[in-house]
Amino acid sequence: MRITHVLLSTLLAVALAQQNIKDPIADFCRRHRHQTCVIDGKLYIDGGMVYYGGSKDNDSVAEQNTWLIWEDTQDVANGLAFPAQRANLTKDATIPSVSGGTLWPDPPNHLFYLFGGAHASPAAARAASPHLYFYDTIYNTWNRSASDASQARIAWPAFGAGAVTDTGVAYYYGGYLTERSDAGWRGDDLMLNGLLSYDMGTRRWGNSTWDQTRRAEGSLLYVPASEGGMLVYFGGVEMERVGGEVVYANMRQIHLFDLANSRWYTQTATGDVPKARRGFCAGVVWAKDYSSYNIYLFGGLGSDGAGLGDLYVLSLPSFQWTLVWPTPQWATFPGGRGWSSCDVFNGNQMLIIGGDFTNSSISDCDVPKIGGQHALLLGQENVELGAWWHAPLNNITGYRVPDQIVKKIGGDADGHATATAPVKGWDDEARDLAVYLKTSFIARERTATRAIPVSTSSSPATSQPTSDSTAKGSNAGAIAGGTVGGVVALASMIALVLFCLRRRKRIQNGVDAAATSNVNSPATAQGSTGISPLSRNSTLHSAFSQPSPYSPQGSPPPPSTPWHGISSSYYRDTYSPPPSYAQPGGYGPPQTLYLPPPGRVQSFKEHDTYATPAELPSAEAPVNAELPGVSSPVNAGLPHRRNSSAAREAEWF
Repeated sequence: MRITHVLLSTLLAVALAQQNIKDPIADFCRRHRHQTCVIDGKLYIDGGMVYYGGSKDNDSVAEQNTWLIWEDTQDVANGLAFPAQRANLTKDATIPSVSGGTLWPDPPNHLFYLFGGAHASPAAARAASPHLYFYDTIYNTWNRSASDASQARIAWPAFGAGAVTDTGVAYYYGGYLTERSDAGWRGDDLMLNGLLSYDMGTRRWGNSTWDQTRRAEGSLLYVPASEGGMLVYFGGVEMERVGGEVVYANMRQIHLFDLANSRWYTQTATGDVPKARRGFCAGVVWAKDYSSYNIYLFGGLGSDGAGLGDLYVLSLPSFQWTLVWPTPQWATFPGGRGWSSCDVFNGNQMLIIGGDFTNSSISDCDVPKIGGQHALLLGQENVELGAWWHAPLNNITGYRVPDQIVKKIGGDADGHATATAPVKGWDDEARDLAVYLKTSFIARERTATRAIPVSTSSSPATSQPTSDSTAKGSNAGAIAGGTVGGVVALASMIALVLFCLRRRKRIQNGVDAAATSNVNSPATAQGSTGISPLSRNSTLHSAFSQPSPYSPQGSPPPPSTPWHGISSSYYRDTYSPPPSYAQPGGYGPPQTLYLPPPGRVQSFKEHDTYATPAELPSAEAPVNAELPGVSSPVNAGLPHRRNSSAAREAEWF
């Protein structure tokens, strides 16, 4: 019997090796274009593209990530100083794996929704169909949200920007409609200008066009200002209204959407205005007294196609940009990257994960032992510890405005900002903001719309097999029968495993999606109470308590080597002089930048002084159909949409 087990185990090991299955944690090298969100202190990473192996060279091919990865942001005492990532959550073949989508968190119900994004191919998009899927963090299950007639008029875009408000309404702005994002779309990719909304309470959709300018690849964030909250958008690329030319957005132009009045405003910002860029990530926090809202921006792809690695803060309502790292600014960033994710946690720190390096001469993996994580101290702690980039800390509470920002906007660490208007005054069409941004919006605390179990277990509940303790006196025949039965059972298990492995291999090639075991899930992780009560770290706001000073962003969208808490003997950056591993290095002396190989070429220019032609990278950043007269389309259920402009206009109008 033992020999049989050894033989079968050997056979299984050989089969696994032949299948060349990638371990999403152990084999990780780099990731980008993924989508993330934080619920109950757990950060979830879905989709995107991943490189596996010990390094990334010119022959390496990014694979579609079909796993749902998670980590406990408070798990920093594990020897790594960063949260340990796990890949033991369920995601079967029916759940889409996309790039450039967004995760909408619903904290009261302990759910998040997956919206938008590009599939590996048009065939994969057609197979998935436009359904809104959500993941249940309590039961480790994926489900399809019930829909009503309002969903029939919603298109499924990619590479737009998403945000969620304190009232439980999710938004998605701009992006591209492509054959890989929407099963019903046929023809060239189309840049959009619509603002989609989804009410998590009523499950109703909305699609409005308030601005005729088409936009994509920027950032959308929510701030609790005005009478019902505001959305802030900036960056990315946009289509000029006259001529339909695609340009890099002017980073001086900050767009705000007042939710209570359904109106867009544009205000000019001043200060250390960043270079135009797309594919960056951002997160927002605010002072205790709401006197300032501070948006932290990292990286992205510049107008010349090169990756960036700088860090800026945009402060409202003074509309001032502040360069906080590096100072002084560098001309080039050989280790720069785009398509990272930024997630604020604890209200005072931000995890920046992954990113696409545009410098092909860099073959190193992105701190693989910690899954490409990099951490940023957002508040005064960066001054006290002498570093913006630092391993996560779980012993600080609240957001204290740092000295670097106080110098620009006045006040102190607790707020009391004295710069309450733009330095050069309000733009003519934005004067209403002078009133709106002086008002803070405290939303009524949301409650769950489903039954939430009370969990105190620190590990998953598992049923144990029962055995018949009265069976005795086994004879040789029984033993032989048991042996044969065991062999057959093990052989069947191996066959099943091989089937699943082949299926996963097809999945990783963009044909299917994957499934993993439900072990030690976030709701039952060691040291977690699973369904924890809402606290200051919640994305909700209560009229009776100090609200959490951050927005529930999962920006679908870091430094090359910021401080990661691991000794320099483990990670040595060959692109910067030792011991600068504690900085987002990888930069050092300027090096030659190698742009991505041209794919579907689309030239861009900038609105401002950074006017330099650029190309979209070959890896999925879509081009658009230059149709200046077409507004954001809605999905009218037309199975075949023609390619001509006239045909499209007839269909949408």
